[in-house]
Order: sequence, then structure tokens, then C-alpha cells
Amino acid sequence: MAFISGALLFLLASSLHAGRESETGVGEKNGVFVVAGEISHETYGLYLVDYRNKTICVYQYDAGNRNLRLMAARTYKFDVKLDSYNTGEPSPASVRELTGRQNRLGDTSGTETEKKSGEDSMVVP
Repeated sequence: MAFISGALLFLLASSLHAGRESETGVGEKNGVFVVAGEISHETYGLYLVDYRNKTICVYQYDAGNRNLRLMAARTYKFDVKLDSYNTGEPSPASVRELTGRQNRLGDTSGTETEKKSGEDSMVVP
């Protein structure tokens, strides 16, 4: 996997003219963030996020044919404007209400149980 991830990153990084890269298979240049990784069991590829154009692309590497294939592309320009979509409980509105209630009570440091356990999650009776 490391070899394939490295090879994929090299191919893309050379087209990005040697942007910031790391040994972990991650690179960034000119608003494009690239991560080499596993797509599915025994299938590897690249995850590319163009944060200037708000687009995500997924490429699969076919080692047998030495081919890089676009699997999916999507803009997230409008997705990030949603407050809540397809989320479970607590909803963002519930969390906003709970944190507002906690702040009104003057307790911004967490409950006694959280202080003892070192957790950052909020517990409301």
C-alpha cells in the first residue's frame, strides 16, 4: 500500500509542480489538497479537494493498466451552506440551545463528572 500511495502522490505532485508534500501521502499546493489512500479493500487512489473551487474528486488507481480513473466529483459549494442535513441527534439546533443554556448558567468549564474524567463533552441533567 505504501508503494502505491507513494506512486500516486508522485504522479499528482509532479503535475502540481512539487507543492507541500509529506511522507504520509498528503500534499497541498495552490488550493488543492491531495491525500493518497485506500478506496476499498485492495483498491487505492487519490482524494483531491480543491478548496478554492469547493470541489471534491476521487480517483482510483488501476495498477494492472497503470491507469488513474476519475470515480466521482462533486462541488460542496452549496453543501456548506446547510445548517443541518442527514444528521442524527443531537441536532445542531439542540446543541446551540444546550450550549446557550450552559452559558446562561455561567458554567463554561464543564460538569463535575467531566472535570473528573477529563472529557470535553457536555452533560446536561
